[in-house]
Amino acid sequence: MFTHSPENQSWLRAKWQTLVTSVSADRAASDAIWDELIRHYSEPHRSYHNLSHIMVLLRSAETHRHQIHRPEIVEFAIWFHDVIYDTHLKDNERRSAEWARRAMIAMQIDEYHIPPVMECIIATERHEMTASQIVDLPLFLDMDLAILGTRENVYKEYSEVIRAEYSWVPMSEYRIARGKFLKRFLERPSLFFTPEISTALEHQARLNLESELRELAFAN
Repeated sequence: MFTHSPENQSWLRAKWQTLVTSVSADRAASDAIWDELIRHYSEPHRSYHNLSHIMVLLRSAETHRHQIHRPEIVEFAIWFHDVIYDTHLKDNERRSAEWARRAMIAMQIDEYHIPPVMECIIATERHEMTASQIVDLPLFLDMDLAILGTRENVYKEYSEVIRAEYSWVPMSEYRIARGKFLKRFLERPSLFFTPEISTALEHQARLNLESELRELAFAN
């Protein structure tokens, strides 16, 4: 479910080329950034936050394209939002946003793209809406968390690979930290911000989070 294949990488390469061409990015620089993206998202500690996750989000963006106002902002945010992912760090989102800023400057992309991409990335730190002017931010955040509302067996696999990414954390500590994360989301009036995704996924997402909470209580 969360693994990657050479066929998928060919599709991702084509998506990247279409995106950078659409904003007239420097070709050599965009090729170099592509190599760096592949290197980061292929890091061995990534069981979930890998190229498979990026592919799922890009396909979701295609599905919801009729709702997206600035597809280039959403797609760059997808590509860059987890480029820095180290479970020992507390500021991956801000580091990823800074990485994105430098990458877009290197590709000589018009700088008006940079602030909204960075804001989208930083918003994934808590997945909460502020007084943002970015029309596509609610949908971007919902797509990133759509995994919460998947079928029970898929969600269970997701929770297992997240645990694998934090395998260095003792279960006693992981149970507390993960439990706080799950409870914070369950306390929200709605897990999702867009009506379409909320209608489709809200009920199952709450069942999944509650189920994981119960399992954590008995985990060793």
